[in-house]
Amino acid sequence: MLSRSMTTTALPQRQMASRRLRRRSSAANAYLFCSTNGCPSFLELDPATGLATCPICGLVRRVS
Repeated sequence: MLSRSMTTTALPQRQMASRRLRRRSSAANAYLFCSTNGCPSFLELDPATGLATCPICGLVRRVS
């Protein structure tokens, strides 16, 4: 049984949104994203040392 908030038109929209979020999260794993306290930048990788550094906030993360 569907509640009032989950009408027959809302259900496909919710399913579509959840698929979109799954695609987005799997694609985001390919990038080194800083996300420290809302920092909106990607980390810069130094292949010689194996460290990734954020150019804005200075976060350093070891990458394997």
